[in-house]
Amino acid sequence: MKNTVHRICAVTCALASLVLLAAAPAAYAADAPVTSPTTPARPAKAGPKQAARPLADRLQAICSSADFNHDGNVSLDEFHQDIVQSWHSLGPDAQGYVHLAQLSQVPRIGKGALRRLAAADKDADGKLSFSEVVQARMAFFEAADGNQDDLLSLQECIAYERQRRSQPQ
Repeated sequence: MKNTVHRICAVTCALASLVLLAAAPAAYAADAPVTSPTTPARPAKAGPKQAARPLADRLQAICSSADFNHDGNVSLDEFHQDIVQSWHSLGPDAQGYVHLAQLSQVPRIGKGALRRLAAADKDADGKLSFSEVVQARMAFFEAADGNQDDLLSLQECIAYERQRRSQPQ
């Protein structure tokens, strides 16, 4: 049971990171939760739904967890490491796929998150391959890296997210 709970938490965290950093720009919802594969999932809160943390705070948490050398930027190498960690946290099957239908059973994965993950499924086969995830995440990196220096700063991520969210869906 403990391993199952740990796996669900790891999958939830990894999915949230993949959702933010992998989905096609038009597939995002403005209020999508943001977390990181290295940040444990927050327990569900009882009672009325609380307001989400501000965008800058959520992006700061993601950037900090992917900034392995703690220099204030996420390098291309660090971003690649984060992709690999996120992928392994999802627990691909023996053939190397993560099935979208199984992800719908994970607690705290909403319909919006599943739509965004499905957007990364370019061949629409109902499963995510490592290649699909890498392509989607790298598209985010390239779009967010405003000065094309192969480093993502928090400011670049915030600017990109605000621009993306201001575009009509």
